Amino acid sequence: MHERNQHARRFTSYVFLIAAGVSPLLAAPTITSIQNAASNIPPGLPNAPVAQGSIFIIKGSGLGPATLTFAPAPFQSTSLSGTSVAVLDTVSMTTVQALMYYTSDSQVAALLPSKTPTGSLSFQVTYNSQNSAPVSHSVTTSVPGIFTTDSTGYGPAIVTFADYSLVSSFKAANCGGPNTTCGAANPGDTLILWATGLGPVSGNDASGSGLGVNMPNLPLKVWIGGAQASVQYQGRSGCCVGEDQIVFSVPNKVLTGCAVPLVVQIANVVSNTTPIPVAIGSRSCNILDPAIAQVDGSQATGTITLGDIELDHFLNNNNSGFQDFAQFNFATFTVPTSLVPFAGTYLANTPVGACTVKLNGSGANNPVFANPTPLDAGSKYTVSGPNGSMTVTASLGDQVTLSNVGAFLTPGTYRMSGSGGKDVGPFSVNVTIPSLPVITSPTGPANFSVSRSKGLTITWTPNGAAGHVEMYISSFINQNTGVAIDCAAPVSAGTFTIPDYVLDALPTGTGTFFAFQPGDGPTGAAYATSFSTSGLFFGLAQAFVDGFFFGSFPITN
Repeated sequence: MHERNQHARRFTSYVFLIAAGVSPLLAAPTITSIQNAASNIPPGLPNAPVAQGSIFIIKGSGLGPATLTFAPAPFQSTSLSGTSVAVLDTVSMTTVQALMYYTSDSQVAALLPSKTPTGSLSFQVTYNSQNSAPVSHSVTTSVPGIFTTDSTGYGPAIVTFADYSLVSSFKAANCGGPNTTCGAANPGDTLILWATGLGPVSGNDASGSGLGVNMPNLPLKVWIGGAQASVQYQGRSGCCVGEDQIVFSVPNKVLTGCAVPLVVQIANVVSNTTPIPVAIGSRSCNILDPAIAQVDGSQATGTITLGDIELDHFLNNNNSGFQDFAQFNFATFTVPTSLVPFAGTYLANTPVGACTVKLNGSGANNPVFANPTPLDAGSKYTVSGPNGSMTVTASLGDQVTLSNVGAFLTPGTYRMSGSGGKDVGPFSVNVTIPSLPVITSPTGPANFSVSRSKGLTITWTPNGAAGHVEMYISSFINQNTGVAIDCAAPVSAGTFTIPDYVLDALPTGTGTFFAFQPGDGPTGAAYATSFSTSGLFFGLAQAFVDGFFFGSFPITN
């Protein structure tokens, strides 16, 4: 699996599909960001440094030609179409030249040679004899980044079976060999994770030093849904300069679903968190919890018509009380052809019992939900429950007020119904507003802090609630750069510990926020249910209830 072979060479063309802009500018090169080519972690976050021997990207303007240009042979030359990248250590006054992969006006990809010094170094791009201003960025020995199928760093992980076929939401008819899709991982499977940033190799990177050589002394761990996987190999791939492989076995006791979090940890540095489909006894993952509905990844193809109706019991803007709302959303989405094998992963929630890490609080836009087309499901809807019945008029996406003082949506069962329209038929479904579990620790920001090197235990009493609870911690270094951790646990458990390797993704500081609430969405919730009617691939009715939150606490190492 880590030997040189033609299959791996063919597969690497898939791994390196990293988008680059092509809009031409005549000004001198300008660097705006330096990132690991797989994870795309922005500067300033704990896992943002670039590792020796890793593939990195530089974003900006005027970096290269208007047309994206690839090197005839990756990472063999320090210049490509007039673009070069110099990395200077101002302490030792040592300069190394990066090995080029591609160049364009807005993005450049290159390999940082293994001999590059560590520390805060200056990166400078030269294009057609014009130099950018040098930009400082940290270089260290190991910062893993997992490649993703959409090259964003947060989409489905690029993980393959032994024949280099991709782990995906379902098994395709042409399963077998590189660039084919062969379905969800199963417990006991031996898989190959594709990454960059494990660390330097001895010798010349361009000549292939270290290819196929294990790095047994690297303190590396693979976590899948919170369970540690057994690792059989960790080092450079057998085929490709700068590209790493981790061969691991899926644990027997592993969470299942279409979006099970996958993370690589080296010492106290973690990779991007990426979702991977996992199933038991099938190669199709289940998008939703079986208690709600069986919707597997193979069904999420082509055009998808979705209905999402909600009851919302939200705190008002000044946190002085609650307000009640209802929403009715019906739309059709066309899944891009390239994403069809992975659509189930984009549609799924993180399974209960696991944590996921998102950049900037909510991650990026979901490409499956891009450019929705509204469906006509009528405009008259009725909500009936313990406090009476209300008929409302709503256009698609409207948030209709049920009570300005939160008096309508109290715990209990509610009936939501609609007469339908030309695209969607009549429907009627029950939704439950849950009782609120009571958090017992933490109880507020006083004497509370989060240590990245220790797990954080959260406790609560169920208070008659069902389903799951969600815990949320975020930390921002500025308005646009931060990390949010979302964890879910069964209400009945009464306790959950966020692992230290998850907390390692948080930047230190005080731009922080903590929230605890009944679980939103369908994942195991007794207060979410599916419904069906003509014109819909899937309908989901849910209740959202605000819980307990506070901010302004420190995050330390």
